[in-house]
Amino acid sequence: MLKRTVLSAFCAAAILVTGVAYAQSSATLTLRSGEKVNGDLIDLGGVGYTVRVSGNERQIPQNDVAVIDFTGGSMTDADWAKFSGGSQIVLRNGQIIDGSLYDISGTSPMRLTIKTNSGDREISSNEVARIVTARPENAVATSGSGIAATPAVAGAITVQANQAWTSTGITVRRGQRLTFQTTGQVQFSDNPNDVSDAHGKQGALAPNSQMPQVLVGALVGRIGNGAPFAIGPQTNITAPGSGVLFLGVNDGEFGDNKGNFQVIVR
Repeated sequence: MLKRTVLSAFCAAAILVTGVAYAQSSATLTLRSGEKVNGDLIDLGGVGYTVRVSGNERQIPQNDVAVIDFTGGSMTDADWAKFSGGSQIVLRNGQIIDGSLYDISGTSPMRLTIKTNSGDREISSNEVARIVTARPENAVATSGSGIAATPAVAGAITVQANQAWTSTGITVRRGQRLTFQTTGQVQFSDNPNDVSDAHGKQGALAPNSQMPQVLVGALVGRIGNGAPFAIGPQTNITAPGSGVLFLGVNDGEFGDNKGNFQVIVR
């Protein structure tokens, strides 16, 4: 009887150990500091995330994590363009769920409990591409080739090259003096040589752009639904109208653009 009891206890312990071993998923955690941690995501509890890295367990506070990627890839410019600023779960089929990771359970694949405005939702870890909660302080996303995204600058507005206009959220008055401080580069076609800073590419024009007579790739502005105006490398502009200030990259086709400008407006 004793032998049978010991054997049963041993089997139960083995099953438990096996369960723990499989309750994990390979992932890359990008911290808000920019540090990347590659390992097996094991658990989410009061201490934060538990990650096994090279055989050793590491605990990372939940608020320190910006991105959890289950694909082995990195956030691209297009991915960041879809980021709303709130916590998002991006599925492998492209669907985006606004919600936050609440719990991890189950075996391989793990079950992720997601809190959404419409209630809790359980999703298998192998359905998820990544979980995004914030942009790292020194994020450098790439599109896989070509130009890299400009790291975020404190207090700056990110003007993505792959969209026509970006709202600054700043309301200005006609005649008000605006000061611009712009950094970064954009690529305005699939050609890796079609790169410019806020000035635009010298000698290059785009007939179907917002401002056909302004260099392609240049930083341009618009107030409300008013006519666009050139900004380029200028640091001072007098507002030509009143309303919300929009910024953009001077171009006619935006689907193949990459990179961004970081613009501080005062």
